Amino acid sequence: MSPTGQEQDKHSQTSLTLRTISFSHYNEKARWALDYYKVPYIEYRSLPMCHMISMFKYRAKTRPCSASSAYATPHLTVEPTKGSGKDDKDKETIALNDSSKIIEFLSDQYAAPANSNGKDGRAPNLYSNDEASKTKIQALEERFNTMIGPHVRRVVYYELLFHAPKSVARSMGQHDNAGQLQSWIWSFFLPLFTWMLCKAMHITEKSASRSKDILKREFEHISRVLESGPPGPAYLVGNQFSAADLALASLGGLVVGVSEEDGYGAWVPKMDVLRPEGKKFMEELRATTAGQHIVECYKLHRGSKAPGSGYGFNFFGLW
Repeated sequence: MSPTGQEQDKHSQTSLTLRTISFSHYNEKARWALDYYKVPYIEYRSLPMCHMISMFKYRAKTRPCSASSAYATPHLTVEPTKGSGKDDKDKETIALNDSSKIIEFLSDQYAAPANSNGKDGRAPNLYSNDEASKTKIQALEERFNTMIGPHVRRVVYYELLFHAPKSVARSMGQHDNAGQLQSWIWSFFLPLFTWMLCKAMHITEKSASRSKDILKREFEHISRVLESGPPGPAYLVGNQFSAADLALASLGGLVVGVSEEDGYGAWVPKMDVLRPEGKKFMEELRATTAGQHIVECYKLHRGSKAPGSGYGFNFFGLW
């Protein structure tokens, strides 16, 4: 069997289900990796607060980190398909509820082998086949998880929930971001959900201002890293796209105005709906070398869903 045939056989032996908060940038990170490796999967989308109902059955026994919730998304389930082999009963279901662990799992399972030069049609390993490079990539990914992700989330929620028209915040529950029942609940309980989200994530004018300062410094630092690299296409580690670039682009995309039209995996409001101050902040970040790198990563490396992928719904298709 050819390498490509082996890969197709691997896909047919497993069923992958991704549970997300649709517009969350951490969920975009996992979704991007699945699309990058062209792995078919079914995505069940939820909205904030509603996700606690969707994730109740799949809540984590151990949290990825102290700041994470037991209902954390993304959540990837990998199940052996019935009839995939005589040892089906010995195959266990794999459940992962951390974006970094999901990317690492997908790279281990679906990346092209070392020294294959892409001849079998598979995408390269997002963590490199070189141990030194892998260590650098993982260190950068962890930095972006802690220094980019939380602050982007705080700034975006602050601008959308505090300063954008309520119609914009309500629209985040529409555009196929979740089922109709969830959309109605999000819209009706938006004032309560706004209070709960701001309390849970410590979103205030002061904290948002601090997060903006941190993001400015991080984007300046990342820009220097990119500008100091070798001639040619700029990547964070080596000369090819890696998990470090994917993490930066997915976690930082929202704060530089990346939209669904640019490849983002869910509908998000465009910068134009924000107040002038918020829009100016995002435009400044987008103009940096780091911001332009994010935009280029979406153009060059944000693939589309693999054939066989789709969306799942519960409660008669309403959830």
